[in-house]
Amino acid sequence: MAPAPAADLFLAKVIANFLFVSIVQLILAPVFLVFYNLNIVGQGWLLALVLPLGTWALVLLGTFFAALSIRSRNRELLLSLILFPIFIPALLAMVRATTFILTGEGDPALWIKLLLGYDIIYTTVSLLLFEVVFHAE
Repeated sequence: MAPAPAADLFLAKVIANFLFVSIVQLILAPVFLVFYNLNIVGQGWLLALVLPLGTWALVLLGTFFAALSIRSRNRELLLSLILFPIFIPALLAMVRATTFILTGEGDPALWIKLLLGYDIIYTTVSLLLFEVVFHAE
C-alpha cells in the first residue's frame, strides 16, 4: 500500500532485519567466546568481515523467500525447504572462514571472497526479482 517501489521496500526490510540481527550478534558473540572458552589464534579482526557478510546473506535470502512463500498455505515449511539449500554455500563459507580465523590454520581469504561474491550476486538478483515476487498473485 506504500507508494514506494517494491525494491525499496524490500531493501528497507532487509536493512532493518540486518540491524536487528547484528545488534544481537554484537551482544552474544563475546558471550559465546567466554562460555565456549574460545581463543582467537588467527587474525581476529577478520571476524568483523565474516559476521556482517554472513548475516547479510542469511537476512537477504530469508526476507526474499519469506516474501516468495507468503501466499502459500504451508509457508513455514516451504520457507525452510527453499532457504536451506540455497543458503548452504554461504553457511559453508562462514563456517570455514571462522574456523580458519579461530584456529589460525589456513587462509580465510578465499572463503571471505566467496561470501562477498555470494552476497553481491544474491543482492542483485533479489532486487531485480522482488518486483515480480511482490506483485505475484
